[in-house]
Amino acid sequence: MAFIGDTRDQTLKKNRPWRAAADRLGVQLRRWAQNRQGTDPHTLQLHSRRIYILPTAAGVVFAIIVFTMLIGSMNYNNNLGFTLTFLLVSIAIISIHHCHRNLAGVRLQFQGVKPVFSGEKLLFRFMLENGSACARWQLHFAWDGYSGFCIDLDRNGHASVEIPLQTSRRGILIAPRLQLSTRFPFGLLRAWAWINMDLQGLVYPTPARRATIRFTGEGKDQQGGFLAEGVDDFHGLRDYRRGDPPRRIAWKALAHSGELMVKEYRSGTAPQQWLDWDLLAPADTETRLSLLARLILDAKAAQTAFGLRLPGKTIPPVAGDSQVHRCLRALARHEDRKIAAESP
Repeated sequence: MAFIGDTRDQTLKKNRPWRAAADRLGVQLRRWAQNRQGTDPHTLQLHSRRIYILPTAAGVVFAIIVFTMLIGSMNYNNNLGFTLTFLLVSIAIISIHHCHRNLAGVRLQFQGVKPVFSGEKLLFRFMLENGSACARWQLHFAWDGYSGFCIDLDRNGHASVEIPLQTSRRGILIAPRLQLSTRFPFGLLRAWAWINMDLQGLVYPTPARRATIRFTGEGKDQQGGFLAEGVDDFHGLRDYRRGDPPRRIAWKALAHSGELMVKEYRSGTAPQQWLDWDLLAPADTETRLSLLARLILDAKAAQTAFGLRLPGKTIPPVAGDSQVHRCLRALARHEDRKIAAESP
């Protein structure tokens, strides 16, 4: 007795040689196109010689129907049949021109990509410009092997687009080539162009939920790894919180404004804080990087100056957002890891 699942598996096994042959042919065609075009600059204008055009499935069916109409008209010597057939052929020929022209002359400029944490989407920003007096319709953007989206361009107009790419691992992600295509005006033909820009995005490691080991450093004002409140210099006033000592209450401010405020002090000198790879609990590389990413974000929230020690790399202690991104970038590039985009 044969089951439906067994029949399906047998069908897939029979189709595997054809699928493998089609995949090999596709790889060879991609290599040929890339060798023919080379690597594109980050500002590119599409010329006619790099635009490919072929009929779609609907176009093939349309051609079969028109050819059948032609045979029938010849067989029955039907003048109205000839008229309709030649009219449809004329529409198909005109659509070839309009489909190709819809891409020719479009200007594309890469504008950058912001780093993200692993698991988030990299957004590659492009500026699309139309220097023609004709509008461009149904322009479809997609990475090689991915689904994409369509936009329209007004005459002499421009548009900013963000093309997402899903991430799953930290490192320098090398984006696949980009495809710009259209099926305008009738969907009978598909024109496309491959864009082989050298595009890379930085993917930070996923921060751990919690890191028990925080900072290393010297100083009496350090509690749990963070800089503790000092008593040297007056820093300002803040709202009263339950548990604040009465001696810190700003009585003069209370008398003038009626608001209960508390005096806040800070130490004059702060110890150097370090995030040290060697002082983390023994774990694999990716776990340590995740812990360090969490510590960096905790330091940012606490507005603490910190430094980072990695095998073969040391970043001195500094405060600010630039230090946060500098350290996260070092984690992402640890061991110079480069990854390719995964198939959807």
